[in-house]
Amino acid sequence: MKINKFYLKIFLAFVAVLITAEAVVFGVIFSGNIHPPFFFDSIERATVVNRLVEREMNGITVTRGTLREKLNPLLKLLVKGSSGQIWLTDDLGEMVGASFDGPPPDIAEDLVPVNLKAPDGIRFFEVHAKNYKSVYLESDVRLKDDILLNVHFLQGKHPRRAEWWFFKGLLFLTALGALFLFPVSRRITKPILQLTETVERLGQGDFSQRVPEKGHDEIAILARKFNRMAGRLEKMVMTGKELTAHLSHELRSPLARMRISVQMLMEQNEADEGASGGKFLVRIEKEIENMDVLIGKILDLSKMDMLPPPPKKEILDIADLLRSLLDKYTPMIQQRDILLTTDIVTVPKIPGHEYALSVLLDNVLSNAIKYVDNNGCIRVNLAAKEDIVITVFNTHLPLAEEDLSAMFTPFHRLDSGKVRGSGLGLASARKIATLHQGTIKALNEEDGICIIITLPLRSN
Repeated sequence: MKINKFYLKIFLAFVAVLITAEAVVFGVIFSGNIHPPFFFDSIERATVVNRLVEREMNGITVTRGTLREKLNPLLKLLVKGSSGQIWLTDDLGEMVGASFDGPPPDIAEDLVPVNLKAPDGIRFFEVHAKNYKSVYLESDVRLKDDILLNVHFLQGKHPRRAEWWFFKGLLFLTALGALFLFPVSRRITKPILQLTETVERLGQGDFSQRVPEKGHDEIAILARKFNRMAGRLEKMVMTGKELTAHLSHELRSPLARMRISVQMLMEQNEADEGASGGKFLVRIEKEIENMDVLIGKILDLSKMDMLPPPPKKEILDIADLLRSLLDKYTPMIQQRDILLTTDIVTVPKIPGHEYALSVLLDNVLSNAIKYVDNNGCIRVNLAAKEDIVITVFNTHLPLAEEDLSAMFTPFHRLDSGKVRGSGLGLASARKIATLHQGTIKALNEEDGICIIITLPLRSN
């Protein structure tokens, strides 16, 4: 298994954190600022011993005999069940009572003072012997006739191997954590490696590549955004390819007609029939104009994809814009005996780009007039609810669902291209609607096709 650099960085960072944490733990423990709980238990025991000694000797004449008689059984009882030792000394340092037989332990050279908050009169020491560790406390007790006794309390021995076992266990946990980090860090780096490989394939031109989107963490968010970016790139590339294919087809047709006209013109000139050559020149001129219009529409459509949307600083009255466009088409509608019905109400003005919205409505209206039969019907409605809704209906045979959505793609023409046009009008209309945060769609209705445009009353 090959270990990548990112994977190794995560592993080393985790190990470094563990080692730092252990160093802090060692430092705090050996600094003497943190004490184990049995330190405080020893202080409580020493306090209890002092009070019991005072209570036991209360009102009794203090002699060596009475001290041994009264206190030795008490001291033995107090250390019963533990390995500690308690003994009493007088002001001369001689032992006058003890919980054990024999001399007191010699620990003077092993005592280390401990800075620990304790009740007044209690002195706290730590015993650092070679093979064990313990605590030692001294305190003073005043008895009858102002006799002062020193109470010595030595806690049970704690072997040093217990501490080393603790530190060994800590090191073992570190090693175990580092071992378990291998699959964990591999799980973390796997999506990033997949993303890297996908980016490489994307750079080689395979825009269908996607990465898995699992979870809700930052890597999953990155994956989702990458997939959206790849989808947009794929769509742009496919649109460009389709545009190139359709463009080559659409430009070839007028060029072929122009070539035929030129050939006919040349033949007639050779036959000295120049009188009729003028009409061929007129045809050539019209074809050139058609090509100029087509190329202009293609450029406008490309600009919508490549350039930022125009600023929507103008406040527009959609009703007035729609009426002015209908007036422009009135002669054509009357000439073809088309029945036009309108229901255009006054709606709130909206911010937008006047030229772009004019192109949108003009393309939809011209498309309806283009595909309606003579003596057919066109209905134009304008209403406002949550959004401004414009509906344009024209009589036509029902369309397949794929044609209803495909009519908004560049160069798609209905009726097998029998009606002349560039196939860019509705594609431009959809892009303009999208730029204004609106929508456009086509539906089959009874006896015809209805195109519905929605525009928000407020622009985001």
